Amino acid sequence: MPAIHLTYNDVIFSVVGAAVLFIVIKVLSIVIKLFVTRTSEIFFDPDQLDGLLESCYNTFPIENLDFNGATFRRGTSVRVTTVRQNVIEGQFIGTNQSEMVCIVTDKSIIAQEIGAIQEIQSM
Repeated sequence: MPAIHLTYNDVIFSVVGAAVLFIVIKVLSIVIKLFVTRTSEIFFDPDQLDGLLESCYNTFPIENLDFNGATFRRGTSVRVTTVRQNVIEGQFIGTNQSEMVCIVTDKSIIAQEIGAIQEIQSM
């Protein structure tokens, strides 16, 4: 196998190139995370609410959420504004270890990633 001789300039160029590539990948991952968030919405009939709530209590067992210095407890009526300026009004059910919150509205149950929430207000 032939020997490859690298100069100091080759090594420095490789290190700088790797650093620039790393920074570009990191910035792209942050931008993608801002625009692609996990949100799930389940629509239900009024007679299905009890069974779905039981499921939500099991999936989102943490009853308190601390967000920007305010504490929200299970059952609190909240208005949530996401980074995409979507407004969700409903009852706070809970949160989980996956950094998701569950909110029940009149027509649906919504699970929203905490990182995609801009503001939460009590109603």
